[in-house]
Amino acid sequence: MSIKDRREREKEQRRNDIFKAAEKLFLSRGYDDVSMNDIAQEVELSKATLYLYFDNKDELFFAIVLRGTRILNSMIKEDVKKANSGIDKVSAFRMAYHDFNRDYSDYIRIYNYFQSGRFEIAYKDSFKDDKSFKSKNHYFDLSELKSASEYLNSIHEMRIERFTIMCNSVQAGIDDGTIRPDVDPAEAAVLLSSISKSMSDIPPDHRKILEKRGIDREKFVTDVENLIRHMIMSYEPE
Repeated sequence: MSIKDRREREKEQRRNDIFKAAEKLFLSRGYDDVSMNDIAQEVELSKATLYLYFDNKDELFFAIVLRGTRILNSMIKEDVKKANSGIDKVSAFRMAYHDFNRDYSDYIRIYNYFQSGRFEIAYKDSFKDDKSFKSKNHYFDLSELKSASEYLNSIHEMRIERFTIMCNSVQAGIDDGTIRPDVDPAEAAVLLSSISKSMSDIPPDHRKILEKRGIDREKFVTDVENLIRHMIMSYEPE
């Protein structure tokens, strides 16, 4: 191994060490209770060294949000691909989201914080008003979402990918007759995304109401999925 290769390898290892230390602290304490000094102490490096790899605390936080987002998207794509009908793809999407919320709740928590308005994130009007629903990123103009942060750009692209998968799943259901033809794919995707987000943050008093009625998380998720299916599914005339 050449000296140059070894240095690159060491540099990448140091970046990973910084990332892991920051991830541990952000997931356990949250964004506001972690400083660059804390991260430097955790990874046993100087704060100046951290800035050689990440511009600031925000960039480190965005990098961790991106990692969780990539895991979520991977789970969604894998499950949606296995489903046959359009309405089953919609259910597969949402069940993958629920599985992620169960298995990676810390990432959901920091993603919700990322979306809370704490950061100056500009979501430009990039929706494409077109009815064909064919191209991969048909719904958005990616060129309008570019920012100075590579991590933010990637998070935006992952978010767009999820929205597009949901839209295309609804459209597939309309095309194969499992979803009503009067359902608008984009409107349905916005509604279903909102429901998924709200289910990841159910107020404690509402949780207690469900528990008193013998409804645990898994039953609640199943009941909501059945309700959604009945809302959008196509019925054969009697």
